[in-house]
Amino acid sequence: MKNITVVETEKTDVVTPFQDFWRKFRKQKTAMAAAVFFVLLVLIAIFCYKIAPYGINEYDYTACLQGPSAAHWFGTDEFGRDLFSRILCGTRISLAVAFSAVTLAAILGSLIGLVCGYVGGTFDTAIMSMLDVLYAFPGLILAIAIVAILGSGLTNVIIAVVIFRIPIFARVVRGCTLQLKNTVYVRAATSLGASRWRLLVKHILPGALPSVIVQYSLSISGSIMTCASLSFLGMGATPPTPEWGLILSNSRIYIYTHIHYALYPGLAILLTVLCFNLLGDGLRSALDPRLSEQ
Repeated sequence: MKNITVVETEKTDVVTPFQDFWRKFRKQKTAMAAAVFFVLLVLIAIFCYKIAPYGINEYDYTACLQGPSAAHWFGTDEFGRDLFSRILCGTRISLAVAFSAVTLAAILGSLIGLVCGYVGGTFDTAIMSMLDVLYAFPGLILAIAIVAILGSGLTNVIIAVVIFRIPIFARVVRGCTLQLKNTVYVRAATSLGASRWRLLVKHILPGALPSVIVQYSLSISGSIMTCASLSFLGMGATPPTPEWGLILSNSRIYIYTHIHYALYPGLAILLTVLCFNLLGDGLRSALDPRLSEQ
C-alpha cells in the first residue's frame, strides 16, 4: 500500500477592518468609558420625556429655588420647575443640534474637499481661499455674527455651526485627497477607465473616512459648546426651551445664593464635551495606523 501523506494547512484567520479597529479601540480604557457614556447619552435623548419625573414646564411656585432633595434630585429653578427633568430633556436638544449641524458640515465639507483636491489648479485655489477666510475667524465669533444677522433660534444656530465647520472638513478631506489621488490603486483605476465620480466615491473617499470620523467626533463637542454659548448669550434657544446653555444663563443671578442652579447644567455640558473629546482621541488612535503601531 502506498503511504498517504496528509498535509495539514494552517488556517489563517481573516481579520476584517472593523475587527481590527475594535481590537485597537477596546484597549483604550478612557475611550471605552467615553463610548459607554455616549451610548447612555443617546438613550437619555431618546427616552428623556418618558424617564423624566416631572414635565419640563411643570410650574410649582411653592417649591421655587429649592436645593437637591429626594423629590427634586437637582433642585428647582425660580419657577419651581424640576431641574433634573429639564436637564434630561435638554440632552435631546443639545445632541440633535450638534449632530444635525456637524452632519451637514461633514457632507458639504467632504464634497468640497474631494472635488478641490482632485481637480486642483485655479478652481482649488479659489475655493480653498474663500474657505480659508472663514477658517481665519474664531468659530464662536463667526457664529455670533451669523446668528446676529439671521436672528436667534436653534435653526439659525445650526446654520451658523454648519458654515464655520465646513472649512474644517474641507481642509481635512482635501489633504487626504491630495495624498491618495497619486497612489497606485487610484492610477490603476484611472487606467481601467473609471470615471471621476467613481474614483472620488469608491477609491479616494474611503481612504479619507478615518480622518473624517475623528474630526466628526471632535466637532460634536465644539458644536455643543457653541450652541450652549449662543443660548447663554440669548442668541440661541428661547425660553422655555430646556437647553443647557439657556438654563445656565437663567441661573446667573442666583449663582451666589443657589449654586445648584448653575452647577448641574454646567456639569452636563462639561461631561458631554469631555466624552466626545475622549471618544475622538480614541478613534484617532484606533484608526490612524501610525499611532496604533506605537
